[in-house]
This record gives sequence, C-alpha cells and structure tokens, in this order.
Amino acid sequence: MSKLFLVFGVLFTVYYIGIILYAGIHASFAWIWAALGAVCWLALAVCRVSALQAAFLRVPAGLRMAAGILLALGFLLFLAAESCILSGMAQGGVKSCDYVIVLGAQVRGTRVSRALKQRLDRAAEYLEESPETVVIVSGGQGSGEDITEAQAMEEYLIGAGIAPERIWKEEESVNTVQNIRFSRALIEERAPADGETLTIGIVSNDFHVFRAVHIAKAQGIEAEGIPAPTEIFMRPHYMTREALALVKDLLLGNAVF
Repeated sequence: MSKLFLVFGVLFTVYYIGIILYAGIHASFAWIWAALGAVCWLALAVCRVSALQAAFLRVPAGLRMAAGILLALGFLLFLAAESCILSGMAQGGVKSCDYVIVLGAQVRGTRVSRALKQRLDRAAEYLEESPETVVIVSGGQGSGEDITEAQAMEEYLIGAGIAPERIWKEEESVNTVQNIRFSRALIEERAPADGETLTIGIVSNDFHVFRAVHIAKAQGIEAEGIPAPTEIFMRPHYMTREALALVKDLLLGNAVF
C-alpha cells in the first residue's frame, strides 16, 4: 500500500508542477493536484511512521468506517460525473443550426487563451460548413483581461474569415449559466422567433459540452453540443475540475438531466 501512495504522490505532485509551468501560476483549480499529492504523502507517512500509525488506530473504528464509506461514495459519484462528461465529448453537432453560441474562456490581455482558440477554431470550421448560421460570442471582461472575451473572440473570427455581420457579441456574462441566459436574451431581442422553433448549438471544449447543454436545458433550451478539442496534457485536469462543477450545478439546479 505504501508503494501505491508513493507512486500517486509523485504523479500528483509532478502533474501540479507541470500545470503551473504549462498554464501559469493562476491556472484555475490547479491546487487540487497539490492537495491530492499532500494526501498521498500523508498516507505514506502514516504507513511508515509507527507513531502516526498508532494515532490513526486510536481513531474510533466506526468513524474510520464512515470515512471510508463516504470516500467510496464520493468516488462513485465522480465516476458517474465522468461518464456524463464522456458522453458529451462524443456529440457530433448538428449542421446548419440557426444560431451557435461560443462560450467564453480566459483572455490574456487581448489574446485568446489556448482553450478559447480551440473553441473559436471549431466555431470557424462550423460556420464555414453552415453559411446561414449566426454566431454569438459570449463572455465579459475578467481579471487580467484588457478587453471583453466577446470582443477578443469577434476579432479572432473576423481574422479567420467570418463576416462581421454574422457575429453577435454578448459582453456581460461571467460564467456558463450567464453565457447561455444572456445569449438567449440577445437572440430573442434581435430575432424574435414568432412561434418558430430555432435550432441552437453550443461550442465549447469537449469536456465542457455535457454541462453546457444541460445548463441550457435547465433554461428551457434544447441545444446541440459542438465539441472542440482539448489539449492532451490538460485533459485530466479539465475533466477532474468539470466533474466537480457538474455536481455543483446539478445540486444548485443550474443544470438538469
């Protein structure tokens, strides 16, 4: 058992350092890997240091069993969330939606991040295949951003050859729930449906598609997911973070099945 804790302690710690070097010190949720590494190192110490073993054994057996049951249930919940995320990654995206919403992500100054670039490249590909589709770029201005995410996205798509008149900007949202709610309000304001059913697609990185589509469903929107690729190195990090975010949104009612 101690060898297992050693291996995972090294893996989690090294991965944390890799994320910091790759994505920067402000990488969202990177601390979870440092925390997991610390837990493994502590467990290793308990296995190898007799004084710590004695302290652990003094904890009531019922409390240790309850903690083990909670840990197992948490792990099962995590696996269920990951299976949902994987199902979203497999979506193909329906062609020629009336509107496509591109969800915002971090902008560094005025430059789009890697994750946002992947979303925009997928959106540009989709728009070239569906010339009648209007795209809504959605995202406000956050810390470290000199312009709104929507403005950076608009400039990127224009540079990719998308006509400016096909691009609508939503510049107030700060999270996925608001991305979708405010984008829907923009559609209703500019192009009332008059009873006609509109088709809406949502472009985001593949790990994010399931949650985004089910957030839209909670708002009465039957949207189609259009997955963009994700960098291999960052995928474990993003999928772990996304599982926790999915559970949170389901508990808060922001997303529904």
